[in-house]
Amino acid sequence: MDKTSDNNLLATELVKRCNPGLTDFGTGSVIAMSSQCLRSAKQATECQICIEACPVDAITATVLQRPIVTRDCLKCGYCISLCPTNAIAATTLTHQQLIRVLLQATLRVEHLAITCSRSFALLRLESESSDPEAAQAALTILKQAEVSENLFVVPCLAILSSELWFTALNEIGVTSLNHVSVYLPPGQCDLCPVNCKDGVVDTFADSIDRAERWSNQSVSIINSPEDVPQYQKPSVRDYLVRESEADRREAFTGLYGELKRTLDDSNRTGNRSADEAILIRARRQTLSRTLLAEDLQNTFSGSKKPILSSHRQALVEAIGRNPANASSVTQLVSQTDSDACDACGTCVEACALKARSIENGVVYADPLYCLGCSACIQACPQKACSFSLISGETFLRV
Repeated sequence: MDKTSDNNLLATELVKRCNPGLTDFGTGSVIAMSSQCLRSAKQATECQICIEACPVDAITATVLQRPIVTRDCLKCGYCISLCPTNAIAATTLTHQQLIRVLLQATLRVEHLAITCSRSFALLRLESESSDPEAAQAALTILKQAEVSENLFVVPCLAILSSELWFTALNEIGVTSLNHVSVYLPPGQCDLCPVNCKDGVVDTFADSIDRAERWSNQSVSIINSPEDVPQYQKPSVRDYLVRESEADRREAFTGLYGELKRTLDDSNRTGNRSADEAILIRARRQTLSRTLLAEDLQNTFSGSKKPILSSHRQALVEAIGRNPANASSVTQLVSQTDSDACDACGTCVEACALKARSIENGVVYADPLYCLGCSACIQACPQKACSFSLISGETFLRV
């Protein structure tokens, strides 16, 4: 669907009220970092991924310069998940922070539902127009679920890469988490300005599918707000104002019961905090199972230090926490044909993440840092670079 085919899709009110950047995500900026952008490398590559993917053509670039995000940006985060070198970032919530917040959410509930900020924005719009009572009731349910931490809200589902979906699904069986769902009302994506170009929905559906294969778990779909998981804490006020509690004895009994449940809930909260502290310590210890822990101790001279993308870090840390899924994870990385390579160093200069190096006349690509962006393959004059498929077991220490 071309965004110019239906002006209603980008109507002023829709963009104003349902723009992820103007709702719960905040009003920060989306930027491209020169240090990791393929277009800014010493041996630059004319990467067009973010430019071509942007649903509102808000990303522009001149020849061999980092992309510029214009004021038309909807802050959906689609480009953040697609960038092969993690060069696109949001100033309000970095990709690294998003991973940490998501991991924190998996510690606290048994059923985690994930939705986009437009779920709230559209209901706010409906509460003032078509069906105010139903929309307000749905908003109340979603807000309760968000407060109880059963609902995890992102600007758009497209911001979550396969690695992030895997991060959540991988926690099933490791923490108290036993299920992950997506709350997505029917037809919502069809009305969204973010989906003005074909492929946005397919992209995040593919990301979920890939994470499901890696984790051997599944993500279910929730269409109705009534089905969103939530734990509503008891409210004493409700018992004091309810008309049905006219009888004083009944009111006292109900109030006593609620006070007891509130105390029990406080105890559970305290116990949960202690359990979370134990799990957080355990997570730090599981990093020692991976090559990342060993590599973090290495010292690199100045500009030679490789750049670890948050996509790869999230994946490796997840594998460390649950090594049982390592064999299911697959990644494309680059390799070098030593017979064809003349060690000219062109591929090294093309690698924005500095995953490639020359040691004793031999070109080496570190799979821990290589994201398979193809920059080296495009740059190599001898056609000595190619892709290879590795499993997540590669990132584990022997």
